[in-house]
Amino acid sequence: MQRNPQQYSVNRANKETIRSSLYDFQTYANAGQIQLTFFAVQKGQGGKTLADTNMEAAGALPSPKQFLVETIELYFFSGVPIDTVATTATNTAKQADDLYQFAKGGYLDFFIGSKSYLTEAPLGRFPASTGLKLETSLAGTFAAPNMAKSEYATTTGLIYRVQPEILLEPTQNFNVTLNWPLAVALPSGVDGRVGVVMRGMLYRNSQ
Repeated sequence: MQRNPQQYSVNRANKETIRSSLYDFQTYANAGQIQLTFFAVQKGQGGKTLADTNMEAAGALPSPKQFLVETIELYFFSGVPIDTVATTATNTAKQADDLYQFAKGGYLDFFIGSKSYLTEAPLGRFPASTGLKLETSLAGTFAAPNMAKSEYATTTGLIYRVQPEILLEPTQNFNVTLNWPLAVALPSGVDGRVGVVMRGMLYRNSQ
């Protein structure tokens, strides 16, 4: 079947649609907090780079862009290393402990304009679609200091689908907040990193 190459041109008239995502990452303080707000700071501000966020404006899409939100994912990364050499016979809190404390409570709120459009709990209901798979083994005398512990954890389950999908209009304010009744400290005592990723379709002008 012959195809019209013009349908793939970046110079097509009017708007184009591409599969994309909106993302924002920040530090999770090891002492915990009662709220974290995402998509409120644009890249180039507050020390944020494209590794942290792809927001081009603070709390809104620049005109004439639109974004259709199809899924929401939470990414949590503990600040402790995967491989840890045991210094005592006592097991210390590591990655899985941090993730468990983060995922078992709190709630997510998706706020657009003047009201919330999605409020769900706990945070573990928003698993990430990608992550590190770890296979490990222990060797030695299984006692400090000859034992190395490898640990990595990630949330699993069905990706949270926003149904019906939500269209973010240009220049309309929005944010996603993570909220807790009380600050949830990380057992490891080390700052983590948390991010919100919304996947969907980006509508924008062609070239």
